[in-house]
Amino acid sequence: MISDEELITGCKEQNQRAQKMLFEKYADRMMAVCMRYTKNQEDAKDLLQDGFYKVFVNIKKFKGNSSITTWMTRVFINLAINKQRLGRNKYDHLEFDPSKEKVFEEASEPEKQPEPETVLAALNKLPDIYKTVLNMYAIDQLSHKEIAKQLGISVGSSKSRLSRGRVMLNTLLNNK
Repeated sequence: MISDEELITGCKEQNQRAQKMLFEKYADRMMAVCMRYTKNQEDAKDLLQDGFYKVFVNIKKFKGNSSITTWMTRVFINLAINKQRLGRNKYDHLEFDPSKEKVFEEASEPEKQPEPETVLAALNKLPDIYKTVLNMYAIDQLSHKEIAKQLGISVGSSKSRLSRGRVMLNTLLNNK
C-alpha cells in the first residue's frame, strides 16, 4: 500500500497513476462532502470532478501542515461555496416565519433519530443560504467568524442563518 506522502509526491510530479490512486482512495469521502453542498447527486458528481481537478492543479501548494483529507475537504468546500456565490441569484429564497418556530421541550421518551438519507433529503430542500451555513457549522465545525469570512457575510448573519436553517430542517424532519 502506497502512503499518502508517496501519493502526494507523485501527484506533485503530475504522475497520472498517483493521481488515479489518490482519486480512488478519497473519492467516496469527498463525494460525501459534495453531497452536503449540492441539491442532487448529478451536481455532486460535477463538483467531485471539478474538486479533484482543482486538487491536482493546486497540490503543489499543499505544505503538509494538515492531513491531505483536511486540505482536500477545504478545497472542495471552497469550490462549492464559490459555485454557489456565482449562482447567488438562482437561490430559492424562503422567508422565515417566526410564528412557525417551535420550542422543543425534552420528551419523556427518547425520539427516534432519523435515517441519514432522510436528513440529507430534508437538507437538500433547504435554501442554499441556510444549507451552506448548517453544513459549515455542524459538519465542518467552522466558527461563525470563519463562516462569515468564507461567505462574505456578517457573523450575525451566519448565526441567524444557522438558527433559521435548524428550525426549517427540524420542521421538514418532523413533517415527514
